[in-house]
Amino acid sequence: MANLRIPGPTPLLPEVLSSLSKQMISHRGKSYEKIHQEVVENLQYFYQTKNPIYLLTASGTAGLETAVVNFFSPGDAVVFFTCGEFGNRWTEIGRRYGLNVTQIKFKDGTGVKKETVEKTLSEMKDVTGVFITHNETGTGVLNNLFEIAPIVKAHLSKPLLLVDSVSALGGVDLPMDKLNIDVLVSASQKAWMSTPGMAMIAVSPYAWEKHQKSTFPKYYFDLTKYEKFAQKNQTPATPAVSVLYSLQASLNIMKKEGREKVFARHIELRDYFRNEIKKLGLKLLVEDFEASPTVTSLFPPNGVDEKNWRNLLNEKYNLVIAGGMGDYKGKIVRVAHMGFVTKSDLDQVISAFKKSLVVEQFIAP
Repeated sequence: MANLRIPGPTPLLPEVLSSLSKQMISHRGKSYEKIHQEVVENLQYFYQTKNPIYLLTASGTAGLETAVVNFFSPGDAVVFFTCGEFGNRWTEIGRRYGLNVTQIKFKDGTGVKKETVEKTLSEMKDVTGVFITHNETGTGVLNNLFEIAPIVKAHLSKPLLLVDSVSALGGVDLPMDKLNIDVLVSASQKAWMSTPGMAMIAVSPYAWEKHQKSTFPKYYFDLTKYEKFAQKNQTPATPAVSVLYSLQASLNIMKKEGREKVFARHIELRDYFRNEIKKLGLKLLVEDFEASPTVTSLFPPNGVDEKNWRNLLNEKYNLVIAGGMGDYKGKIVRVAHMGFVTKSDLDQVISAFKKSLVVEQFIAP
């Protein structure tokens, strides 16, 4: 079996794989409602929130679109602080729906700086929403929401704070209630070590007030419907029941480990992997202080085509990693260490790197 080290979908534990073999059940029956309730409560434990969490059978991108259409109206002034491809995509969703978008772009491979956030917001009188990507998957940057969130929430116009944590939540500490995050989006196939197909969106009471005033057209993503059905531990339309099975299984495993240990494990694996990469003499894209605990980006050796290198790693060494995105497409490779991953898995990555480079004579043995 290949060592799958892309930033989603991620490998599944045996217990999670077994859960997928269960027979279908009625999504309007008591058995489903029990699973739905359990999944939401366990998600709340990792989101560190008392806010409702809605389950959408859709991708993480759909969760981000849900965050745009449910809390704003055409022409609302919003700010997107971005530092990579996924921040750019979220910004584009806002533009297409007719928001009055200000995008503050940071160089790919670097994080959002609190000083710039403070300066930007101080120069804006009216801001209805501030959007930020917690973990930029395209480069492997983790933005410091512990520093940025208080700045946003201190603005006189009381903007909503909306966070994309699709590729971090479940593996990285992000206490929603403590930081006063209003809308927090994640997806099942990343650090949650579950199957693809479920977006999870948590909504604060303040965001819900704004939802009541939103005039954007919406149907499938209308959270009023999700709230109505959530009262019965159901969803408005047929959910991906098998994804719920896998999410139920993975969350039980994660909760047994404990969220602090899960978070610490991801940091430990990040630091271990980055140190091993440095020993190989390969160059990392992101500085240590902004490095993601779930995905690491690095440059191939000088003169080596990254796509050819990835193909070689796949065909000869059974290792699957991701290429670059946006400004770094064709220039870097990305290695995920989120969810179900151990030091042994990362040792295999390092070994494959080393062997491939030696065999191809890219570096001296």
